[in-house]
Amino acid sequence: MAELFSLTKEQSHTLYTAALLHDITKEKSPDEHITLCRVYQIEYTQTDIITPALFHAKTGARLARELFPLECNSEVSQIIETHTTGCVGMNLLQKLLFLADGTEKTRTHETLRELRDYFYKNPEENELYIHLDNTLIKYFDITISYLLKTNQVIDTQTLNARNDLIIKRGNHG
Repeated sequence: MAELFSLTKEQSHTLYTAALLHDITKEKSPDEHITLCRVYQIEYTQTDIITPALFHAKTGARLARELFPLECNSEVSQIIETHTTGCVGMNLLQKLLFLADGTEKTRTHETLRELRDYFYKNPEENELYIHLDNTLIKYFDITISYLLKTNQVIDTQTLNARNDLIIKRGNHG
């Protein structure tokens, strides 16, 4: 992705660092995440408690920053923090990690394989950023559809991130 988007050396390093550290707390229990939230004074919601997988982005961002202060600056931390839900106003590096995490080759669900194929269909260079946003909207739709089908809570940050991309795209229908 770094090559596809012609990232600078600094941008590539930032994205690579975030990619290496983004799941640093993924294997922790919900109780461990709550403890980390208290230690780092991280606000969390009922949605986080009901959907513990969301915790690891928040706690991971803070723990990575503490354990690796030279490597994990505020930009890397922000990329890590939004890699599970997205956010309004996502920058390019946030978008790339969000998409890369959801479409990595170990994700074998048919819809994610199709999304990965859709993204890498080699869009025209001048349409690359539009293609990225369209792919992200599809990914949000897949995620939201899955959460609806399985009767799970949908984080409002995910809904807001999707809506933001659609509004910025300018095609609302």
